[in-house]
Amino acid sequence: MVARTRRWRSAVPILIAGVLVDIDHVVDLLANRQGADIRWSILPLHAWEWVLTLLTRRTPLADGLAGGLAAHLALDQMNHAVTHPLFYWITLRALHGFRARPPLINPERYARGSRWMARGPTDWF
Repeated sequence: MVARTRRWRSAVPILIAGVLVDIDHVVDLLANRQGADIRWSILPLHAWEWVLTLLTRRTPLADGLAGGLAAHLALDQMNHAVTHPLFYWITLRALHGFRARPPLINPERYARGSRWMARGPTDWF
C-alpha cells in the first residue's frame, strides 16, 4: 500500500485490521476464565461478515480495513485446531452457541494452542 500511495498513513488501516484485530481474544480470555478448560470461542472481530460489510462502504479506509482483516482471516484459517471450513463466519459460531467443540474445532488441538487462556497473565511469558 505504501509503495502504491507513497504514504505510510495509507497502511495504517491494514495494520489495524491485520494485526490489532487480535484484541478480540480478550473476550474469549474473559469468557473462559471461569473454568480450567476452554469452552468458548467467541472472537467477535474474527468474522468474514465484517470484511463484506467494510467492502460495501467503498472508502479507502474501509477498503484497507477489509484487506487487512481478510489477510488475517485467511492466515488464521490455516490454524490446525480449526476443523470447520466456515469457522471464521461469526454466524456459524453463533449457530453453534460459540462453543469450542466439534464440528468447529478439534478440542485437543484447540486446548493446546489456547493454554494461555487458562493461565494468569504472570504465567504467559
